[in-house]
Amino acid sequence: MSLVAGCVPASFLALAGSSAAQAAAQAAAQATAPLAIPSEFDTSLESVAVAFRGSTGMTLGYASQPKASGAHPGLVLFHDDAGLSPGVRGVARYLAASGYAVVAPDFLSPQGGTASFRGVNADVQRAVGTAPAAAISAQAVGALAYAKSHGGSGARGFALVGVGWGGTQALLFAAGRTDVAACVAFYPDPQRVIPVLPKLTAPMLAIFAGEDPATKAGLADFERAAASPRRTRTVKVFPEVMRGFHDPGETKIYKPDVAKEAWALVMQHLDAHKGTATTGA
Repeated sequence: MSLVAGCVPASFLALAGSSAAQAAAQAAAQATAPLAIPSEFDTSLESVAVAFRGSTGMTLGYASQPKASGAHPGLVLFHDDAGLSPGVRGVARYLAASGYAVVAPDFLSPQGGTASFRGVNADVQRAVGTAPAAAISAQAVGALAYAKSHGGSGARGFALVGVGWGGTQALLFAAGRTDVAACVAFYPDPQRVIPVLPKLTAPMLAIFAGEDPATKAGLADFERAAASPRRTRTVKVFPEVMRGFHDPGETKIYKPDVAKEAWALVMQHLDAHKGTATTGA
């Protein structure tokens, strides 16, 4: 059937309109669908509980990486103040599904690990908040070494990703190091991180929630301090969302469309800098 301009059959227009509506509905459904977090039984990944020895003793943790042969970019995931939770393990698998060899250390290992607190969130948060800086650093160093020896091709630099408390710790740990290829921090504490920004040479992506009262007051100062003509530093503030918008487990706060945008930025940042160590201050 030939279609002459000005003589398009009404049935075709109806079909075209229906297809356009269906496409729009499908796009809207995809935007509001939760992030696809791989199952712990995903057969394309090797996801296991791990333990590794460092300068301060044994550190417990969780590791996930593709089963595909060959080395993968190494990445250390810093948990938030809920400890090494199922949600953190899910993020580890999500990053592993994108091709990374991920190690998530449990920074409560000196106290027996997050599981030893038997789900008492207040106790976990208190223990995380009082963890000594030296112990955190030592465990992170151990995680880097473990990732390198178990599939992470980190000879030219590792990536760091952290959320909340972990976002702050990831930036503090990266400051002054030349073996960090990229650093991503969700909701870092602006006041704690600003003093170390001059020492941070790794490309940084910091993500904030516009309605997060914990970071709102210091956000403008952080943005000014992060601005640098010589460093790759991106500060992204998502308006009208609360801390936790990125996490499908936070059912009352989670924003699927914004979360997908945020995680797309994360993967773009990591992929752009993987395998490239910093060169010093």
